Amino acid sequence: MKSSLAIAALILSSFLFGQEIKWLSLEEATKEIKAHPEKPVLINFYTTWCGFCKRLDKETFTDKKVTEYVNKNYIPVKFDAETKDMVKFLGIQYTYIAPAKANYMAYAFTNGQLSYPATVLMNGKGDVNKVVLGFRSSSDFINDIKI
Repeated sequence: MKSSLAIAALILSSFLFGQEIKWLSLEEATKEIKAHPEKPVLINFYTTWCGFCKRLDKETFTDKKVTEYVNKNYIPVKFDAETKDMVKFLGIQYTYIAPAKANYMAYAFTNGQLSYPATVLMNGKGDVNKVVLGFRSSSDFINDIKI
């Protein structure tokens, strides 16, 4: 009986608190893009020190409507714009550029607009369609990324 109640509580809590965007790594996203080239890509560029990035994570990216919309319509990627690691995405390698204090991937995809958070919408070929800069409420975020 106790185990049945524990399982029921776990299932219920996953419905109440389990809403989250299924963020992919660059490697996972590249595979997903190859498998579904028609599906657009959403990349969230953030930094560890950015207060608005943390607020976007806490408020907007946990909203049920946002998580459902992003998971259904995009291949979502979360990327630390200041990583000093060499990264590879869609066959191109990106490295850290010290003068910009950012990884070149963030610099290139935001057209040099290194303001965080930055949400980049692109197609499966790597063409950037839109850059959304700054924090957005849930309703504004969905409107900004609507396909």
